[in-house]
Amino acid sequence: MQRSEGQGFRRSLGLHQVLAIAVAAISPTTSVFLVYNTALFQAGTGVFWAFLIGACIALSMAFCYAELGSAYPDAGGAYRIVQRVLGEPFGFIAVFLFLVLGVVITASILVSAASYLQSLIPALPVNWTAVAMMAIVTWLSLEQIGATSAVATAMLVLELVVILAFTALAFAHAQHPLAYLGHLTYPIRVDHAPQTVGWQDLLAAVVPALFAFNGYDWPLYFAEETVETRRVLPRAVLLAAIISVVVEVLAVRAATLAVPHASFTAIPSSYLPLVSIAQSAAGQAGATVLLVGVVIAMFDTGLTGNLAYARIYLDAARDGSWPGPVNRFFASMNRRGVPKWGFVLLGAGNAILCYFTSLNNLITFTGVIIVTIYLLVAVSAIVHRLRR
Repeated sequence: MQRSEGQGFRRSLGLHQVLAIAVAAISPTTSVFLVYNTALFQAGTGVFWAFLIGACIALSMAFCYAELGSAYPDAGGAYRIVQRVLGEPFGFIAVFLFLVLGVVITASILVSAASYLQSLIPALPVNWTAVAMMAIVTWLSLEQIGATSAVATAMLVLELVVILAFTALAFAHAQHPLAYLGHLTYPIRVDHAPQTVGWQDLLAAVVPALFAFNGYDWPLYFAEETVETRRVLPRAVLLAAIISVVVEVLAVRAATLAVPHASFTAIPSSYLPLVSIAQSAAGQAGATVLLVGVVIAMFDTGLTGNLAYARIYLDAARDGSWPGPVNRFFASMNRRGVPKWGFVLLGAGNAILCYFTSLNNLITFTGVIIVTIYLLVAVSAIVHRLRR
């Protein structure tokens, strides 16, 4: 199948637009509220150190993405980089990983959003609420509601206000001194569980931390819609990574210092430590406003991610990566110029996972895929430099 560069896209995005797309895809609010609970139960107070380790890895990967994205600007992003540097077999592995990731990552975000929404409206079933959210995301995607629309921009501003407000409240209501972070322990644990955190627990928490920082490479997937790609893309990638690292590490540090010690004979599955911190610091009304902002931020992140994954599928189809019928399936556009069947597949796959899979399983599985993609990109960066 002959590839047609830039088919269906118009160059109109500058640095500010693609940076906004990247920050919305990372969504510091979504990231912290999505993975903090999982990481806290895995590593206790070591969650802060897990995020610091993850931040070092994320910044290193951001330099790889920036360099390679400038050398190979394409809507396929990481998939196209791996294919061009390491060859077709590894490129196929990369696009297959993205195919799987696309039908997992949005589900994890929306299940988390539904969990926080249930804390506000207990009558709402988490899984069915997540499925309904996925249906709305799919509809908006098919209607060409772009990631740079006024609505998406407003939601991005709101979510930054939410995470900064939460960080300030948590710092103001800290339960422990700064030295507390040096004692690796479980502030929230099941009775008779180990009192100290092992290195294996700390390293296990790095995986959800990497999930939290993921998204700074999103500008690469809009390469065919960006002006001055070789200048704009690397700057947007690096700025997005720096913003996410600073905001999220500060939020995690504040939250960990604000988590009170508590032991449970059986921790209820609905227990959300960050909700408890918000209620303690801002009262019930303040926590409600904060959580509404969190749910909106998560929905915005799900929508932004959906838009990028459909572009990856479209790029792979234009390049003939799949058998003929599959290529035609993913390359099909509707009258609004969006890859319709790609969005339908994303909607159906994520909706199924929203209903049948738990949040912790989704986060762990997604983190493993992200680490594998990072490995492919890192190897690509080394090979690219050796060739030069």
